[in-house]
Amino acid sequence: MIAPLLLALLCCSDLHTAARSGDIETVGTLLSKGADPNAYDTLGGTPLHDAAWSGESAIVELLISYKANVNARHKEAGSTPLHYAVLMNRQPVVEILLKNGADLNAAYKNGATALHLAANRGHLELVQLLLDKGANVNIRDASGSTPLDEAAWKGHADVAKLLLDRGARVNIRSEETGQTPLHEAAVKGHSDVVEVLLAAGADVNARDNSNATPMDEALRYKHTRVMELLSAKGAPLSMERQLREAVLRGQTDVVAMMLSLGANPKPLLSDAALKGHRQIVELLIEHGADVNAVTPAGSTALHDAALAGQKSVVELLLEKGAKLDVPDTDSGSTPLHVAASWGRLEVVQVLLAKGANPRLRNKAGRTPLELARAGGFTDAAALLETALKPK
Repeated sequence: MIAPLLLALLCCSDLHTAARSGDIETVGTLLSKGADPNAYDTLGGTPLHDAAWSGESAIVELLISYKANVNARHKEAGSTPLHYAVLMNRQPVVEILLKNGADLNAAYKNGATALHLAANRGHLELVQLLLDKGANVNIRDASGSTPLDEAAWKGHADVAKLLLDRGARVNIRSEETGQTPLHEAAVKGHSDVVEVLLAAGADVNARDNSNATPMDEALRYKHTRVMELLSAKGAPLSMERQLREAVLRGQTDVVAMMLSLGANPKPLLSDAALKGHRQIVELLIEHGADVNAVTPAGSTALHDAALAGQKSVVELLLEKGAKLDVPDTDSGSTPLHVAASWGRLEVVQVLLAKGANPRLRNKAGRTPLELARAGGFTDAAALLETALKPK
C-alpha cells in the first residue's frame, strides 16, 4: 500500500505535468482527489505557474476554482503566474489572473514587474491591458529602470509611444547609470525609438553618470542615423573630440557624416595615417586636410604612415602629393629614415620606388641605411644598399 505522503507527492508531480501539458481532464481528476493546487515542484513553481506559462486558460481557471494562489511566488526568481503569462504573451491568461486578484505591480527579485516584462518583450496589447488595469507606468526595477527604459533598450517604438502617451517620464534617469531612455536608444541605434522620444521632448543634452550625452553614445557605437536625428534637434557635436574618436576607431561613416556637418578635418590626417585608415585619410584630404601639414610633433602624415608600416596609406599620400624627402622638425628624419629605422620593408620599397633619396642624413648625421643596420633590419638594409649603388 502506498503511503499517504508518497501518494500526495506523486499527485502533485502529476498535477504539474498535466497543467504544463494542457491535460485538463487529469488536472480535474487530481484536484478532485485532493492534490494540492499550491504545491511547489522541484523547479520552484506551482501548477498555476506551469499553466500560465503554457497558456492553458481553462486549466488556469480550474486551478483558481480550487483556491490556487494567483500571487504565488516562484521560490528562486520571486516571479508570479502573471509574470509567466506576460513573458509568453498569453493575454487570455493575463486577463483571467487579473480578474482573480493578481497583483499588477508584483515584482521579481530583480524588481521587474509585469509591465517591465511586457515592455521589454514588445507585447503592445499586454502593455495596453496592464496600463488600463492601473499598472504604474513609471515604476522602477532594482536597477532603477522603468518600462520606458526597457522599450527604448529593446527598440520597441510602438510600446515606447504608448507608455509616453500614458504618462511615462521621457527624461527619467536610471538610478544606476544616470542614463535617460534617449541614451539607451542611442546606444542600441534604435532610430525609430529615438524619433518617438524626441517628439515627446527628450533632452538631447542630458548627461549620464559618466558625463556622456546621447550624441556621445551614438558616435561611440557608429549609429549615424541616430546622430543625424539628434543633430536635427540641436544636439551639439563636440566636433574636435568626437571626430578624433571616430578617426581613431576607423568609423568611416561617422567621419563622413561629421565632415558633412562642418567638422574640421585638418588636425587629424596624421592620426588616420598612423592607424592605417585609408578611406578616412582620403575623406579628410577631400575635405581640405593638407597632405603636407606638420603636426605639433613635427612630422607629416607620410612620416606617421611610414612609422606604422601603413603601405596602402603611404601610396595614397604620395598619390595625393605628399613630399617624399621632407625632414621632420625634431630629428631631421625623412619618411625613408623613419621606415628604415622601424624595419618597415614594404614602405621602404614604395618610397624608394617613388624616388626617395637614400643619401640624406638626419640631424644626427645618419642615413636610412645606417638606421636599418642599427635596428638589425637586414632586408631593409639590403634594399637601401642596392639603392645606393651607382646606376
